[in-house]
Amino acid sequence: MQKLLAKMPVIEQFLKFVCIGLLNTALNFLILNAASKALNISAGVPLAVISYFSFTMAVIQSYLWNRTWTFGGERGVSLLVNFWRLVKVGILGAITIISVIVASKYSAAWYFYGAVLVIYLLIESGLWRSYGFHMSNWNHEGHSFFIFFVVTFIGLNINAWLLAFFSVHVHLVQNVNQNVDLNKNIAAVLATGISLFWNFVGYKVLVFKK
Repeated sequence: MQKLLAKMPVIEQFLKFVCIGLLNTALNFLILNAASKALNISAGVPLAVISYFSFTMAVIQSYLWNRTWTFGGERGVSLLVNFWRLVKVGILGAITIISVIVASKYSAAWYFYGAVLVIYLLIESGLWRSYGFHMSNWNHEGHSFFIFFVVTFIGLNINAWLLAFFSVHVHLVQNVNQNVDLNKNIAAVLATGISLFWNFVGYKVLVFKK
């Protein structure tokens, strides 16, 4: 397995990206739900506007993690260590997403999502520090930031407007119209999945190319 990953580093990069994607989805969902519940918004263009902010915060987080870990040229870290790092990052993201989905099923108040957001950020910060990550040795180049902006701006629009479309036109659960929170999060899952694929390809090919 280790030889395979050495020959095809894109596999390890994709696994890292997927786990980071769970973190990004979790942050996106937490902010989206806290803000939309506080403002009593559940569908359509107003929801897309909120998603611009929540998705932007997730994209900033995505850049930090992917620049440092996925595409950062990490050296001297064993397969086992990276495996447990993947597990911890993935678990944090998955548990948070599940918590949001369950909370939306029971129409939790905005402050529930706010409280979960604080806990999420504290744990994420702890993981970042425990992995020894820092940004002091980054070599920033202006054109990379411009390309990153273009790629993420396209992803932002894909996410926001697919969310607006799916929240109005796609109802996958029977009687889902009786629970606008669950409908909203199903739409967010679909939109995020499509934009996640776009972001990986753009980051890999355009932003963090070696």
